[in-house]
Amino acid sequence: MSPAVAAGYRMRPDAALVLEGGGMRGQYASGVMDGFLQAGLRFPYVIGVSAGISNAASYVAGQAGRNREIFTRFAGDRRYFSWRNWLRGGNPFGMDFIYRELPDHIPFDFEAFAASPVRFRVGATDCATGRAVFFDKDDAPLAEALIASASLPMVGRMARVKGRLYLDGGIAAPIPFRQAAADGFSRRVVVLTRNRGFRKRAPGSAVRAAIRWKYRRFPALADAVARQHETYNRALDELAAEEAAGRVRVIRPSHPLAVGRYSQNREELERLYQNGLADAAARLDELRGFLSA
Repeated sequence: MSPAVAAGYRMRPDAALVLEGGGMRGQYASGVMDGFLQAGLRFPYVIGVSAGISNAASYVAGQAGRNREIFTRFAGDRRYFSWRNWLRGGNPFGMDFIYRELPDHIPFDFEAFAASPVRFRVGATDCATGRAVFFDKDDAPLAEALIASASLPMVGRMARVKGRLYLDGGIAAPIPFRQAAADGFSRRVVVLTRNRGFRKRAPGSAVRAAIRWKYRRFPALADAVARQHETYNRALDELAAEEAAGRVRVIRPSHPLAVGRYSQNREELERLYQNGLADAAARLDELRGFLSA
């Protein structure tokens, strides 16, 4: 899109960007969002969970390339990810480092984020109820909401926000496109971090027993974690139906994934980021028509 066209482009007021999590696979969505920024696509509503919504903060602040710089500089850094972090602080990802220190190392534009008119919703799972909760900008400090959304079950410590305990938003609402519609944003672009055809498998009996034991004080959470595969696969089925009805556009990696949730391989992460950038560029004309006011 030329600068003149970008300046005159008007997006529908009910357009939503919906982001799946996926740990380091979220760099795919970072590439997609940087492609959107470069093309002048600024959604009025952004919702997601875990790594997806964490990376989207830079998109809302208008900082193209910031997420790429983070993994370029810090993938492999033990402060970012290591099992030593888990032994010391209860999370393999260094939550305080990522969400409280990195914004100083690679400056995050808090003023631009706060001033943005974008409605920004962070999904987390309430440990007491096992249900999804969505934080708006004014509901909690940004770092606290993002840490709650990204605290993985089983390997991560629960996060506390205003006296309540939370875990990864991907447990209860892995692809929150329905919440976007409930909030009045029916024209949705959904960015997934798995290849087409992926389905989550049910945990084995030993894993289910470990889940029940670990969360024995939180039975609703234990049930939600044990049934996470059902929740995710059902969301995929419902998303496919919405896509077939023309209410949703889905963007997912076009190349086979080589990146896992915990990957620290810079070359693989760069390829995944570039895949997202290219997939966004390939869909721009289609998306402009779908989102045009």
